[in-house]
Amino acid sequence: MKKIALVATSLGFVLFVGVGMRFDWFGTSKAERFPKLPSQPNFTVSLDYDGDWLGRRVDVTGNNLCERTTITGSVEQGFVQLILTYNGTPLRGWIDTQGNIKLYANHSQWDYRFSGTVSGNVMQGSWYLTNGPCKGTWRVQRQ
Repeated sequence: MKKIALVATSLGFVLFVGVGMRFDWFGTSKAERFPKLPSQPNFTVSLDYDGDWLGRRVDVTGNNLCERTTITGSVEQGFVQLILTYNGTPLRGWIDTQGNIKLYANHSQWDYRFSGTVSGNVMQGSWYLTNGPCKGTWRVQRQ
């Protein structure tokens, strides 16, 4: 009797996961659905923060999937181009005149969301994955 219950539970779980993936019940890992960097910003871009930037992203969940990583990149004419060094994910966006930042990730599997502010020589904010358990903070400094 226990074997029948175990087999039925296992088959039910496999069926649930299969149907859930088919109907996108568990979020998406489809890159075509991730937000894309607009061709132009819909605000005035700040030109005060150009230069090379270096820092790190920190996860606060403690999940092994969510590794700490350094972030490198630059700002040119207010356009931010950073890279998560552990997997090469590019993060791009603009800085507005109030110092607000929204970065768009370009990764085939992970839907990263980065936002923050810049003041002086420090850019910092929060980040999370919409389709994973990771979230935390990030901070880079102008070199």
